[in-house]
This record gives sequence, structure tokens and C-alpha cells, in this order.
Amino acid sequence: MSHPAFTGISHAHLGGLIEELAPGWQARRESALREGRGGDRRRAAGAGRKHELDFTDRVLVTLVHLRTQLPYAALAELYSVGRSTVT
Repeated sequence: MSHPAFTGISHAHLGGLIEELAPGWQARRESALREGRGGDRRRAAGAGRKHELDFTDRVLVTLVHLRTQLPYAALAELYSVGRSTVT
């Protein structure tokens, strides 16, 4: 799904976009998790529930949806996840 026909941007631009957005997303996610826990981690990094879509796939799904207006159900089938995961 990373083809420019689906995303509207080149592979190089997509890579740069992901590199630019990933640190901020990860920091925001860790901050929210820390706030939910009420403190620092109690388990080792990497333990716990895993995301069904990693950050790169989330960016791709968003770009493809915005460019092609594919329904969330169709995108969910392409990534073998539930529709609620995509939305």
C-alpha cells in the first residue's frame, strides 16, 4: 500500500514523513501510558499488548484513506485487522 498511486507521495517523502513523525508519536504514546499507570513502567520495555498496526502502517492507512476514500472496512481487510482498528 506504500505505492505512490495509493498514498500520493513518493517513497522517499514517505520515509522522511515517518522519520519526522515517529519520535513525537512515540513520546506522546509513552506519556499517555505513564499517566495511565500513574508512574514509571513496572515491566520491561516491549512487554504487554502489541499494536495490531505499527506506526508505519498507521501512517499508510491514513494516507490511503485520505487519498482514495476507501472505506475503513476495505482497508481493514487489506491489513487483516478489524474495522475498529483502522478507524
